[in-house]
Amino acid sequence: MILIDITIIHIKMVKFQFTKIIDVDRDLIFEISTDYKNFTKVLPKYFKNLEIVESNDNKTIIKETVNFLNRTDTILTEHIIIKPDQHIITMLDGPAKDSCFDEIYEKNGSNTKIVINVNFILHGKLKIIGFFAKKKIQMHMEQVMNEFVSYAKSNKTN
Repeated sequence: MILIDITIIHIKMVKFQFTKIIDVDRDLIFEISTDYKNFTKVLPKYFKNLEIVESNDNKTIIKETVNFLNRTDTILTEHIIIKPDQHIITMLDGPAKDSCFDEIYEKNGSNTKIVINVNFILHGKLKIIGFFAKKKIQMHMEQVMNEFVSYAKSNKTN
């Protein structure tokens, strides 16, 4: 008799990229999208609470309570800022642990081209969501970015 113990760990990975050209100065949109302290004011629908755990040089660890896909979770994130044009966010725990969002902000004349490369890794019950809802995740992230852009446009002259 042969016994085989097979442990299968399923991790669902959803990769995508989206690009948006906006009529907001790169430095302004970059400043707004990396100003963590104001996320709860800029996007209160998504960012419920933020607590900076550690900050040094260009790296900040933040405990975030976020609402994403109608689900509220508290997660630990690492934000790396490479001025003037790159913001890398990695989820350090939670149901999307190790997910990474690499945001690039390029000057495009008087506009800004934003490219976000997403490597969304889902664990546990959320694996099923990733399998069925790649488009929904993508649309939700685009909606969040559109709201950042709207906020930036309303603050262009301030």
